[in-house]
Amino acid sequence: MYFIFIVNDFPIGDKLYKGKEIVDILIKNKHWVFNQASPNLSKISPGDEAVVYIAGKGNRLFYANLRITGDLKEINPNKLADEPFYNMFLTECPISTKNIWNSPLSITEVKDKLNFITDKKNYGLFLRQSNRIIEKSDYEYIVKMANKKNTI
Repeated sequence: MYFIFIVNDFPIGDKLYKGKEIVDILIKNKHWVFNQASPNLSKISPGDEAVVYIAGKGNRLFYANLRITGDLKEINPNKLADEPFYNMFLTECPISTKNIWNSPLSITEVKDKLNFITDKKNYGLFLRQSNRIIEKSDYEYIVKMANKKNTI
């Protein structure tokens, strides 16, 4: 299956974790995290692929693509000490990074060609959950356009 993993800025106490900062931590730790309200958890399996979308003001960018490399499991409590935002999530899965694009791809560059966005004017409505299933063709188009942008 193919997914979009959506990240937004996340305040914890006095600190605001920026979306890119969260993604970079997750990629460094080689795990993606989910909370109990995340949709589609039962559908995420090893071998699935995801594009990472950083939402919010000043972002709205596809930043990376990943592969799921293992099953979902409860977060190891030892991680809670490493990064404070981990205690906001209950589940994680191991990932490997396929690409982190130096020049992220803006949603405005591709939204008109994506099948899952049926209302192009209000595209943000389709990127409101923490993850969503997308068609292989949408996944491949995003990756192709991001790779193309980064080889110019």
